[in-house]
Amino acid sequence: MPDLDKYQTDEIEIDILDVLRDILKDWWLILLIGVTAAMCAYIVANITYKPTYTTSATFVVTSKGSNNTYANLSAANTVATSLTKIFDSNLLKKKVTTDIGRDKVPGTIMAEVIPETNLFVLRVSAPTSAMAFKTITSVMKNYTSVTNHVFGNAILDVLEAPRVPMFPNNYLDIRGIMKMAFWIGAGTMTVLLAALSVLRDNVKNEKEIARKLDTKLFGVIYHEKKYKTLGSRLRKSKKSILITSPTVSFLFVENYKKMRAKLEFKAFQNSHKVILITSALENEGKSTVAANLALSLALKSQNVLLLDGDLCNPSIYKVMQRDVQIEHELGENIQKDSDLKGTLTFDENSGLYLVAGSRRYENSADLLVKESFREFIKVSKKIMDFIIIDAPPLFAVADTEILADIVDASLLVVRQSHAKTKEINDAIDILNNSNSKLLGCVFNNVKTTLSGYRAGYGKNYAYQGYYGNTENKQQTAVNRIGGSYE
Repeated sequence: MPDLDKYQTDEIEIDILDVLRDILKDWWLILLIGVTAAMCAYIVANITYKPTYTTSATFVVTSKGSNNTYANLSAANTVATSLTKIFDSNLLKKKVTTDIGRDKVPGTIMAEVIPETNLFVLRVSAPTSAMAFKTITSVMKNYTSVTNHVFGNAILDVLEAPRVPMFPNNYLDIRGIMKMAFWIGAGTMTVLLAALSVLRDNVKNEKEIARKLDTKLFGVIYHEKKYKTLGSRLRKSKKSILITSPTVSFLFVENYKKMRAKLEFKAFQNSHKVILITSALENEGKSTVAANLALSLALKSQNVLLLDGDLCNPSIYKVMQRDVQIEHELGENIQKDSDLKGTLTFDENSGLYLVAGSRRYENSADLLVKESFREFIKVSKKIMDFIIIDAPPLFAVADTEILADIVDASLLVVRQSHAKTKEINDAIDILNNSNSKLLGCVFNNVKTTLSGYRAGYGKNYAYQGYYGNTENKQQTAVNRIGGSYE
């Protein structure tokens, strides 16, 4: 078991590229949150927005019978200070409301003096331009009935008459509000995704394999571009990434060559022939790894059997792009207790022997424990150089634990930044406790740049002629298997 105390004391290591890739992977979510925030801001702003229209009138304050500028300035300050209170008085408000036919003054009334002048400004704000103009007109008509009793010696002459305001003074910049809300929403979502990426306990790079997992690194498969052209991306043409394709990169092929060499060495040391390929969770690329590893072994003219052991969700026929006839269905033959040698087919295009299926079986575990299946593996092991079994994910069904007890060795496919560390280690424990040997993990779909693609590697070379005489190869192996069953 891995040392749990180690994880508690280790500092969190931030892989900037991995964080950026996680953010870019969920770009649509960032965009969605940004747009949602902008739309919400638009709705809230329109609901809560209350326009305010302001109009004003300017007065000149003078004293009766006085030509003294200082006296006028002093009177203006005195009048301005007092008028602010008067315009807010209930007496004036009552006269104004009666005049305009409202229950209360629809807005605010303010009065202020322009500093160091005898000019006095009256401002009225209201929800509509018509109401603002109507109110200030009423104030100018009625204020004298109040101020004459207080400022009998002051004269207020209109210097600038009020106008009907055409635009609200609190203009609603809806576009600016939406832009700000978009960037706040998108930015918040970006920060949240970055935090989740850092805190997510999975395997982000090769260094973490040794630090987090209780197994060795068997091989690394770097990310391979699935769609090579814009046309194929637009068509979303579903083509498997196989090393026999002339469009795959040189590095991708070399990854599998290295694993093949390592597997051949381990097999020679321990007489391992039947290799199980599995993963902790779905969508980690185990079927593609199984198919390419089998193809890499077959390229050396070895007899290699690729068997789809996932009877719940078979996928090898999709990866190899082959149709499976009913008489060759593995699950169907096991279920009917038929002779399983009828499930074996030879694929001339790949040089592989295939045992596959396209149907799903709910009683898959019951089928795999049948003696006929175990006997088929035992007999095929005598004839084949290697048998690669694509097994279901360990935490999907119990089938893989059954298969792990009848194979020689296993490989666990670990996709970069996918399964949690605990899930991977639990899968490792299951495989270690089986009758087979866990050779290590295959770190799959590894991206080392922001885009995930590694530059500097040319296209793959052609494989024509690599298989040797496939017709003789097929005839020899089929005869030997048939003889074994007879």
